[in-house]
Amino acid sequence: MLRASFVVLLCAALVPCVEAAEDVVLEGRAGKVTSDSWTIAGLESRFELTASGLYGEVRMARITIRESGQSFDDVRVACAGIVLTTHGAVCNEATFTATIPGVGRQSMPGTFAWNKLTGNTKIELHNVAIAGSRMHFDILASDSGIEAKYSGRSLNIEGLLRLAAAFTDTVAGYSGRGQTDLSGWLRIPADGPLRVVATAELDAASLANDAGTVAAVDITGRLEVDIAVQPDSTRFDLVIDAQQGEAYLEPVYSNFSEHALHLRADDVRTTDFSVFEVGRFELQQAGLLDTDGTARLAFPEEKDAPFGMTANVTLRDSSVAALYTSLVQVQLAGTVLGALDTAGRMSGNVRIADNELRSALLELDDVILDDQRGRFAVYGLDGIVDWNADKAGTPGQSHISWDSGTAYGLIVGGGDMQLQLGNNDLELLQPLRLPTMSGALRINQLALHDFGSDQATGRLDAELEPVQLGQLTGALGWPAFSGTLSGRLPLLQLSENTVTVGGDLSAQFFDGTMTVSNLRIEQPFGRVPRLNADLAFRGLDLQRVTETFSFGYIQGRLSGDVTGLTLVNWRPVSMDMNFYTPPDDRSQHRISQRAVQNLASVGGGGGAAAAALSTGFLRFFEVFAYDRIGLRCRLRDKVCAMSGVGPAKPGPQGTGYYIVKGQGVPRIDVVGFRETVSWPGLVQQLAAITRSGAPTVN
Repeated sequence: MLRASFVVLLCAALVPCVEAAEDVVLEGRAGKVTSDSWTIAGLESRFELTASGLYGEVRMARITIRESGQSFDDVRVACAGIVLTTHGAVCNEATFTATIPGVGRQSMPGTFAWNKLTGNTKIELHNVAIAGSRMHFDILASDSGIEAKYSGRSLNIEGLLRLAAAFTDTVAGYSGRGQTDLSGWLRIPADGPLRVVATAELDAASLANDAGTVAAVDITGRLEVDIAVQPDSTRFDLVIDAQQGEAYLEPVYSNFSEHALHLRADDVRTTDFSVFEVGRFELQQAGLLDTDGTARLAFPEEKDAPFGMTANVTLRDSSVAALYTSLVQVQLAGTVLGALDTAGRMSGNVRIADNELRSALLELDDVILDDQRGRFAVYGLDGIVDWNADKAGTPGQSHISWDSGTAYGLIVGGGDMQLQLGNNDLELLQPLRLPTMSGALRINQLALHDFGSDQATGRLDAELEPVQLGQLTGALGWPAFSGTLSGRLPLLQLSENTVTVGGDLSAQFFDGTMTVSNLRIEQPFGRVPRLNADLAFRGLDLQRVTETFSFGYIQGRLSGDVTGLTLVNWRPVSMDMNFYTPPDDRSQHRISQRAVQNLASVGGGGGAAAAALSTGFLRFFEVFAYDRIGLRCRLRDKVCAMSGVGPAKPGPQGTGYYIVKGQGVPRIDVVGFRETVSWPGLVQQLAAITRSGAPTVN
């Protein structure tokens, strides 16, 4: 690099001045000196030969590295004892003064040597003040380029970022703290890429960007990087071993203090330091993850822009909990799968394109999925899951089994199933039996296509083997029912965002039956679903019903019809509901005082009923005989038009309708006088009656 100056120096050496009485001074100037790797502008030199030795000083207005365009201004090199040899010149006590970008101007002790045979210049710099510490540099300049070895201890991360920012804008928007030991080398060839090799021993190092997509906190470990910079691209290899700290690389979070990290990325290429093509990577976290594959990572340039990832990943015996918390949970936030406690192991292959899962072939081993809100859980999940988002391909077969589970408080026994999974499609390949509530739900057919879209279609055929009503109602938080529930759900179909049933739904409970016909559900998964149906209840045992709901004691049978039922967002908006004593009921008909008062309060005759039961001879009877019971509500616009089994005789409160028509001795009639009742108010009143166990009289 200093070849022109040394030519002048050698000329001075030829002058026979050793015996001269006076000192000899030689000065020289050059407007520009160039090589294939660098350019020097404004070169000035001064050499002074005295009886004590040869002194020299070289000043360079600017040194420019041709490959990177980086420049250094006002560089000075001074030497108090230059030694001339047959091979060149050496200075063991040199002082270098320069302005280092991102650091400032400083003077550094060092040495240099010039070899006239090779034209190489070797420079050593000692105690260079960088990033709050001192570094050492060994530099070799030749016609083929510049090589520099460097090392330093206890360098602060913040200072290194300032130094890097002076040479590249790729660290703009990053901040850091902590310390590191740093060593390595760089090469600036006459032709070819700039090469940088570095090894950093990190000590509680932290790094974060302003966008919030990258954050590393208190990392202790080792970083190795090998970078090659081309004019239009950069390629590098990377190895990270971290034993402490934590990191977030959107959308992945890892805690290295709990599980040490090993990451290796080879042949990583980028043109703008925002999009990275990873030729191959290995990612291992002790006891949690063991993966490798290829990837394309796109970091957002704007704060609110999403991170992008495309990857082919192979999993080898990895932790389900680690995969869920670090990779999957962020993408599932806000969904039913967004807050799970997980455990178990997994292996297989996963393909991701533009942040979307495109295929997965996974082997599950004793997996646990437990909803933190207590809605569902699956324990001991094993098997193979084969899913592909490609509609054109033939779906593979999946086979999974489980030991037990829960669903909204219901315990579900173990089982296994075979199914096909593809894109947003699911099809059960053989009937599935789910043991539950001392019975079972048997699914004969199940298929869903384009699930989650407006074009979703599906079909379901199932039947309920007798289950204990008490377990079902307990899980729902209702009063404990007695008896069993069974029934059949004939072919249910989903098409054009509407659910229809190929027949009537039937169920058995309270020793009677319920039939649902003309069922139709529009927008079942939308924000405002709409249901239409007709319901028929036949021969319910009133004693079981009233004992279950703490309404009061009633014996007899009850039938009912709910026609034109319409639910909007699962709330009734219209219907014609009529419950009555079946005409052919020959069972014993009995009703208690408490039931009388509760029924009277519903129809607005509670005051008269209370008075009749508290005065006269009726107060001595707890139970009365009755002929018929009936109550009807025609709901429109949140108002029920009320009626009963028939019109009652006119009385002091006017003409009403029989809710209970008595018979025999002692006889009591329950008469309602309200022609209309608020539906929300009626629901609240019935709920209050069943909660309190005492009549409510209005």
